[in-house]
Amino acid sequence: METTGENLFQVKKERSYISCILKGNSYGFKHLGLLLRYTWPSLILTIILPLPFVFLFAAQVDAILRKWIELGYLPNVTLKSMRRDIERCASRSAINILIGMAILPILFCGVGFLALPIFMGWKYLWGVLVFLLIFILSLPMAVVIMQIGYSDTPMKECFRSGFRLAFKNLGSVFAFEFLSTLLGGIIVTLGGIPYQVAIAVCMHAYKGYQMGDVLDFPLLYPLLVFLALYILIAVGLVTILIFSFSRCLMWGNLVYEVPAEAEANS
Repeated sequence: METTGENLFQVKKERSYISCILKGNSYGFKHLGLLLRYTWPSLILTIILPLPFVFLFAAQVDAILRKWIELGYLPNVTLKSMRRDIERCASRSAINILIGMAILPILFCGVGFLALPIFMGWKYLWGVLVFLLIFILSLPMAVVIMQIGYSDTPMKECFRSGFRLAFKNLGSVFAFEFLSTLLGGIIVTLGGIPYQVAIAVCMHAYKGYQMGDVLDFPLLYPLLVFLALYILIAVGLVTILIFSFSRCLMWGNLVYEVPAEAEANS
């Protein structure tokens, strides 16, 4: 496991969005064991009680990513050794979560418009255009969140520079967010199969109950439902943990500036 500076990884570097996704996700997956040893307290607490422990989880992830940006490799750290770094990231990570919570309803509304032609007919094809409009208008906030999480830039400047970087690289940011969301959604959907099966059984049993059948669930079935839910949450958190490296690389690609000497030589 690479935990020393033997193979340094330059985060702030010009890359394609495909390269950011592939390299970032493979790097996060490669070091998943180290990441889980570092984040397991907040990971378990967030699975059991998402609020408020998701704030600790986000601060831990941002702290380790900042170390990655600074050192060029993932150090073999512990929660205790990273305490000050986590405290430094806590407020900015919390702001990012609050921004995400404010944007999510808007994105869900956009997905609703996207579903209109599928369920209501092709005369509602304009719903796809509304979805794309909402998605594109939300893109700058994704870059703002990156700026807040991965830099020490003042908050006001994060919004200004985030919007500037987003609109300057609108195509690549759109493609990156779309592919990341699609891949993450597929993984979470697969991880949620046990929960989907458990809920489907409950719904089928309830329909039978309305028709006069007797509910005859095993005694431990409710525990199995909660276990399936915990598996779904765990898969979602681990996916976020791994995909955060690709987001970090995308941010590094956006803020990367060619060194003055190299620019002069060219």
